[in-house]
Amino acid sequence: MKKIPYGIINYKDLILENYLYIDKTMYLEKLENAGKTLFYLRPGRFGKSLFTSMIYYYYDINSKDLFDRLFDGLYIHQHPTEKRNSYYVLKFDFSGLTSANKNEKQLEEEFNNKVIDGIENFNDYYKTNIEIKGVNTNQIIINFLREFRSLNLDCKLYIIIDEYDNFTNAILEGNADRFKNIVGNEGFIKAFYAVIKEYIGLGVVGRFFATGICPITLDSMTTGFNIATNISNYEEFNSMIGLTHKEVDNLLNEVVEEKNKREEIKQIMIENYDGYLFNEDAKERVFNATLVMYLLDFYQNYKSIPKKLIDTNIVVNYGKIENILKLQNNNFYEDILDELLKTSEINGTLKYSFNLLGSLNKDDLISLLYYFGYLTIKEYNEVLNKLKFKVPNKIMKETYNNYFIDILEKLKIEFTDGKLEDGYEEILFESKINKISLYVSEILKLSDNRIFMKFDEKYIALIYYTLLRHPAINTYLEYPCKNGYIDIMLFKNNNLMKNNIMIELKYIKKKDYSEELLKEKINEGKSQLESYSKDERLKNPMKYLVVFVGNELKLVENV
Repeated sequence: MKKIPYGIINYKDLILENYLYIDKTMYLEKLENAGKTLFYLRPGRFGKSLFTSMIYYYYDINSKDLFDRLFDGLYIHQHPTEKRNSYYVLKFDFSGLTSANKNEKQLEEEFNNKVIDGIENFNDYYKTNIEIKGVNTNQIIINFLREFRSLNLDCKLYIIIDEYDNFTNAILEGNADRFKNIVGNEGFIKAFYAVIKEYIGLGVVGRFFATGICPITLDSMTTGFNIATNISNYEEFNSMIGLTHKEVDNLLNEVVEEKNKREEIKQIMIENYDGYLFNEDAKERVFNATLVMYLLDFYQNYKSIPKKLIDTNIVVNYGKIENILKLQNNNFYEDILDELLKTSEINGTLKYSFNLLGSLNKDDLISLLYYFGYLTIKEYNEVLNKLKFKVPNKIMKETYNNYFIDILEKLKIEFTDGKLEDGYEEILFESKINKISLYVSEILKLSDNRIFMKFDEKYIALIYYTLLRHPAINTYLEYPCKNGYIDIMLFKNNNLMKNNIMIELKYIKKKDYSEELLKEKINEGKSQLESYSKDERLKNPMKYLVVFVGNELKLVENV
């Protein structure tokens, strides 16, 4: 059985050491047809590095004799292009760059070192012995390209850049002004790309391909590199990086013998790793490839599903959401977060460039969340002539939820006292939600009018969802069933929990309260619970109606 390539980013090693490879080589001819100078953006940890490595070995002149071994059985082996193995490939990898606690001089020095590493690797590999000269990035890359040109070799350069925007994105998250100084008109980043543009024009560089996350860096250096085509949102490249459902099925067939177990694992992956769409007209959504490989690698080694569905090495940092939303002290972040926390969806216009010299608007912030992978495209809204974005999966929903917990903790609201444990015990052993509901009421009293979100039943549902995170419980907010959406759905995760539990929430403002309105809400809630429970997937759950009047718990009834 072939091994799962989790953490493997060198294509040659992957193939020669007998790892599984999902064939993406059909995109090579599509890339050639798309243009000579290309940018391709995807969220972090999606599989970009392995893809650029595959490109490297396909076009590398020194790998010509390895073509059959490296690409046998793949699409491109049967459909090779004229350009295969016909370039000297210069690759820069900026994925390891950091920006924390560094001034602009230190950042430029780190960038210079990455450029020098790329050139030294080139010299070692191709035996060119081009002298590295210059005191800054601009001089170093100019001298290299001049020297390469003077060699009068038969083949041109193919420049590949992995994570072109890595450290500038980190700067952007914390300090937009510092970002402007580095990639602006006098910045060393802009000068670096201006030199590459010049030598593309001179015919020294034949092709250029760069990956990254966000178009802010791309836009900021446009005047220095305005010859590139950004293919990130092209329909034909929607699933070039990431895994389709068919590709995941193929992996599961290779790794998991039992059909029932394959179906179980596939469902877990759909809920936690799937949901990404990068063009509104694309036909299928894609999975985060790195996380799929993480789970399958664990299963292949231990024949079990990992308890933690996201590797701690790549855990999503909710603090990035806050940094993005609060950029330039804009006036929109509270409304955006409020809407996403409650509905996991938001309408907006996808921005393909950003102007950091001016203020950011709501669409800018929504687009940034999209590029970083915290949102994805749901559909096109014809009425509003906008895209509808959504939180792509459960892991990302939990990331927003962690941000919400952080907000509440800043209000000195704790989630570690004995009341929470008592609530868990009551749910697990008695299938009741009275104690957890009383605890929700206490939190509401502490947080009411001290947090920016508009107070309603979705806010209350979010509190429940925040609290009900326990190894024995799979908790869902707005769980889709045949007849609608269940406010809170609790599924058994192991035998410790006795029953699945369905919760319908109703909220009445204090100023609107009346006995008649209460009776109306109760009847409405019971009718909804009865309708939802007809979904056989729920397996005869306990059904609870909960009514709050303001921040007071008015009713908890087992229906």
